[in-house]
Amino acid sequence: MATRTPERDRGAAPFTPDDRGEGTIEPRSSADVWWHTYLHHLRLLRNGAIAWIVGLAGITWGVAATFDLRHGSEEELQALSEMVGIPAFEALAGRYVAPHTVEGLTLSRWGMFGILAAVWGMLAAVRLLRGAEEAGHVETLRAGAIGPRGLLASALAALFTTHLVFMLAIGLGHTAGGMDVATSWATGGAIALLTATFATGAALSSQLVASRRRATGIVGSALGIALALRVLAAGSATPDWMWWTTPFGWIGFLHEVDQARSQVFLGFGLLLAALLAVCFLTARRDLHAGLLGGEVDAPRRPPRPIGGQLGLAVQLTAGPARTWGLIVGLVAAAFGLLSRDFAEAAAALPATIAVVEQMGIVGLDTPAGIVAWIMSMFVALLVAVFVAGQLAAIREDEATWRIEHLLARPVGRVRWLITRVLTVAVAVVAISVVAGLLSFVATVVVDVPITFVEGLLAGLNVVPVALLVLGVGTGLFGLVPRLVVPLTYGLVVAAFTLDFVGGLLDLPGWVLELSPFRHLASVPAVDMDLGAAFVMVLVGVVAAAVGLMAFRRRDLREA
Repeated sequence: MATRTPERDRGAAPFTPDDRGEGTIEPRSSADVWWHTYLHHLRLLRNGAIAWIVGLAGITWGVAATFDLRHGSEEELQALSEMVGIPAFEALAGRYVAPHTVEGLTLSRWGMFGILAAVWGMLAAVRLLRGAEEAGHVETLRAGAIGPRGLLASALAALFTTHLVFMLAIGLGHTAGGMDVATSWATGGAIALLTATFATGAALSSQLVASRRRATGIVGSALGIALALRVLAAGSATPDWMWWTTPFGWIGFLHEVDQARSQVFLGFGLLLAALLAVCFLTARRDLHAGLLGGEVDAPRRPPRPIGGQLGLAVQLTAGPARTWGLIVGLVAAAFGLLSRDFAEAAAALPATIAVVEQMGIVGLDTPAGIVAWIMSMFVALLVAVFVAGQLAAIREDEATWRIEHLLARPVGRVRWLITRVLTVAVAVVAISVVAGLLSFVATVVVDVPITFVEGLLAGLNVVPVALLVLGVGTGLFGLVPRLVVPLTYGLVVAAFTLDFVGGLLDLPGWVLELSPFRHLASVPAVDMDLGAAFVMVLVGVVAAAVGLMAFRRRDLREA
C-alpha cells in the first residue's frame, strides 16, 4: 500500500512558505484565503455539477432538437395543442402553454426536469455545508483567516458558479436545438435561478439545524410544499394566479405569448435575495451547532456499534439510498396515479406513440404501458445516477485517504471494495422494487390496477442496467480512479441520450444497441427480456472483477 505524502491544503491553510528564508511563513490576506476556499469548494462540486449539467441540459436539448421529427404532422400538432389545461399533464409538467411549438413543449419538459435541478441544488448545498461540518472538515478552515460568513459566502459562490455554467449550457444548447434565442436564454436563466433558490434554501436549513439529515428534511419539505401547490394549481377549477404561489409554476410563464418573463425573474430575484439575507443573518453560530438544534443535535436513540466493515458500508449507503428511494418512489407513484389520464391523452397522439415505439416502449395508450414507460425510462435513469453517485463516494473515500485507517487493519483491499459494491447492489434492488410496488399501489388507487407481480417485475426490470453501470464503474475505479466519476456519469448520460433521441437521428442499428436502456423491455406491458438482463449483469460482473484485480495491485491515489 502506498504511503501518503503530506500535502498542504491550499484551500484551507492560512499561511504560505516564504521563499526568502527556509521555515519562515507569511500570513495570507483574508481575500487570498477566501479565494482559495472558493476554489476548494468548486473542486468538491465539479464532478457532480458536470454530470447534472450535461444530463439535464443534454436531455432537454434532445427534446428541442428532435421536435420536428417527433411532431411533424398537422394531426400531431393539433393533438399537442389540445393538451393545454389537462390536469394530469399540468400536475406533472407545470403550466402548459403552446405545447404545439418547440418552445412550449421544451418548457413543459423543464417543468419535470426542473424538479431534478432543484434536488441537485438542494443536495449539493447540504453536502458542501452541513455535510462537511459533520465530517469534521471545517475546523481547519475556521481556524484560519476566514469567518463563518466568509466560509458560507465561498460555498454559495461556488454553488452559484455551477448554476451559471448550467444557464450557459441551457442557453447555448437549446438555441442550437432550434428554440427561439430569447426563450432559450430565459429558460436557462430561470432554471439556474430555481436551482440556486433551493441551494440557498438548503444553506439556510444548514444554519438552522445541527445535522445533515435534518437540514435535508427541512428543505425537502419546502420542495414538497412547492410541488403540492403546483398540483393544486393544475386543477381545472383553480384560478390561474395559483401558479404564482410556487416557483415550480413560474417556468410555465416563460413562453413569449405570456410576456411575463420580467415577472418570473423578479419573483426569483426577490425570493433568492430574501433567502440570502436570512442565510447570512443566521451564519454567525457556533461550529457543529444549529440555531434550532442547540449546541449538538442529540440523536433520538443511543448510537449503535457500526458492526465491522459491512456495518460501515451499510451506514454509508443507507442515507443516500433513502433519499434516492424517496425520489424514485414519488416519481413512480405519481405516474401510477396519473396512468389513466396519461393513457387517455396518449391515445390522441398517434405520432407520439409511433415515436416512442421506435425507442422500444409499447402500449403507451394503456395504464400498463405508462407504468412501463416511466419505469424503463426515468426510474432506470434515476437508479443509474444513484449508482454513479455511490461510485463517486467510493472514490472520495480513497481520494481523501479515509480508507487508509481501514486498510491498515485486517480489512483487505478486495474485501473493502467488494463489501461496498455489494451493499450498493442491494440498495439498487431495494430502490427498484419499492418503485415498482408503489406504481402498483398507485394504479390500484385509480382503479386501473396492474397486478402485484407485474409491479414487482417492473421494478426488477431496471436492476440489470444499474448493475451494469455499477460493474463498469467499479472497473473504471480500479483502472483509472481519477476519471471514474466523470466517466461513469458521462456513460449514463450518453447511454440515456442515445436511447432517447438516437432512434430519430437515423443512426445505425448497432450504434443504438450500445445503449443498455435500449434493451429494457416494456414491463409490465410485455414480458421481461431475461436474455438481455443476463447479458447486462454478466458484463457488469466481468467489469467489476477486472476493477477488483486492478485495485488490488495499484497504489492508492489521492485527488
